[in-house]
Amino acid sequence: MPKSYNKVLGEKLKKVREKLGMTLDGVSKKMDFKSYQILSAIEDGKRMVKAAELAKLAKIYLRDIEYFLNEDVQEDQEQPVLWRAYAGKDESKLKENEFLKFCQHYYSLEYKLNIDSGPKVSFLNWKTDDFDFNSIESLANDMHNKLQLGSRPACSLAKILEEKCNIKILFLDLENHGSAASSVGKFGAAILINASEPSWRRNYDLAHELFHIITWHIFKHEDVHFSSDEKPLIEKWADAFASYLLLPSNEIREEFHKIIENKQVSLLDLIGLAREFEISLDALLWRLVTLKYLQRTKVLKILDDPETKAIDSIKRTKNGSKKPPYLSRRYFNFAVKAYKKALISKGRLCEYLDINRADLDMVLNEQGYSLEEELYETKFAVT
Repeated sequence: MPKSYNKVLGEKLKKVREKLGMTLDGVSKKMDFKSYQILSAIEDGKRMVKAAELAKLAKIYLRDIEYFLNEDVQEDQEQPVLWRAYAGKDESKLKENEFLKFCQHYYSLEYKLNIDSGPKVSFLNWKTDDFDFNSIESLANDMHNKLQLGSRPACSLAKILEEKCNIKILFLDLENHGSAASSVGKFGAAILINASEPSWRRNYDLAHELFHIITWHIFKHEDVHFSSDEKPLIEKWADAFASYLLLPSNEIREEFHKIIENKQVSLLDLIGLAREFEISLDALLWRLVTLKYLQRTKVLKILDDPETKAIDSIKRTKNGSKKPPYLSRRYFNFAVKAYKKALISKGRLCEYLDINRADLDMVLNEQGYSLEEELYETKFAVT
């Protein structure tokens, strides 16, 4: 005897909830149910879920509502996500699913607008034996030249990765649920960055995750995950790649010589140099060690000194701590364009932009879009 629709829907709701590590009680509180028995009855198929309730559950579970409405839609095979220092908590899994939902939405917009979603950055076909710190430095130099990152790579990296390389980038407040992450799937390549970090840390994480993307098919994913203080060799290589990419040797040498006085450099000048390149003081100091300008023992002593952190904190600019919008300008433009072309509904536009319908007009205005429909139909002759 075939299962009833309520039973099938309830089982699907239960499966998704358990996969996310969420409890009946926790979800019931988010739903403002008087008791968890209401949700339990829905999952058992004994109570029909109301349309408004299903829409709210879909948002909590980070799924499109069509996933629950269409009986033929099955849960996709789990998409691997590589984390830096994965916390392994239920909250981290929710952040991961939010990241993957964004990737699917981004991919859907590209598909509707007939835009190539494939990453325009080459995956390496190296063997694991090909990797050492010298080869990684050469790789970073090649990437720097191909992407035309200029003398201050960190200042343009995010924009270039998204617009030239088709790498999707999302900024979320990860707090202590994990650090940066990356993934490659049918949606293309994507990077998740902790928006709570200062700009120079975010820049470093972007470059670090870029290494994982271009080496996606080389290393076993389980070899990248780590939760202890001891970094695996792959992570050390990713760190080195980020350092080489963001701190090109020629540019660093040139600027470093400008701050030398009587064969010495001040900590204040080093902090200023780090800010000029939009990277952390730690990254700069270790790069100067690799360039043989500073001694390793001296750097360790400097970084262990509490006064160093105090001076560094004072030197930071307000802009350095400013959080970026978690949806990029490119993604926002795609969503609005799809809506203006009637490829998605107003409701779906709000879902893609993660805003309430009542706030849509205000958000569009804030982003510089006119609400005059006919304005977007204006065409220009090309000479």
